[in-house]
Amino acid sequence: MNLLAVDTSTTSCSVALLSGDRLLAEVVYAAGKTHSRHLMSMIHRILEECRCEPADVGGIAVTRGPGTFTGLRIGISTVKGLAAATGTPVVGVSSLAALAFPFSLHDCPVVAMIDARRGEIYYTQYRGSAQPATRVWVGAPETVAAALPENAILVGSGALLYRRVFENRSPRIRFADTMQHVIRAASVGRLALERFRKQDVDPIDDLIPEYVRKSDAQIQMAGH
Repeated sequence: MNLLAVDTSTTSCSVALLSGDRLLAEVVYAAGKTHSRHLMSMIHRILEECRCEPADVGGIAVTRGPGTFTGLRIGISTVKGLAAATGTPVVGVSSLAALAFPFSLHDCPVVAMIDARRGEIYYTQYRGSAQPATRVWVGAPETVAAALPENAILVGSGALLYRRVFENRSPRIRFADTMQHVIRAASVGRLALERFRKQDVDPIDDLIPEYVRKSDAQIQMAGH
């Protein structure tokens, strides 16, 4: 099965095409521009270069959060539009799980972190698989640092942004390589593949962003 995977949950944007568990092509754009300007062109480019028609895609995977509110809306709305037009099934994937996926064979704790702005981060902990050891949380980096397990590997934009805070917590805390802090659509696809094989897909109407916390606009509206 050809699987198209998309990530727009952070400031980077990535698109990948897989055939089964084999990666055919991947594009990662980390310049921080608005995803709406280039996401569709990235999708068209990768399909064209792989000589794959939209009708040849058997499934589409997309990160559903946590992440930036605008980025998540762009990615999910684009995927829902493609799915509706082609009748292709879709699967939503955790952004934090995609960050942690490259470390799935490690037996040490992996803490995936995404910058949540307002001086906070989204985070959760994994150990040896894509299943979170805890729920997804949002909190101040100092609070997160105080609860970090020994020998943990930290990965994601939150780990980069607050590196000094975490380094002060313990010299035994480790950080992923600089290139690994960007979410890769290939990881999104690999995580979704098992669900597609089980025919465990998400109804299009149920595919909505998992924001974890309210947006600034929602908070302002609630105050009136």
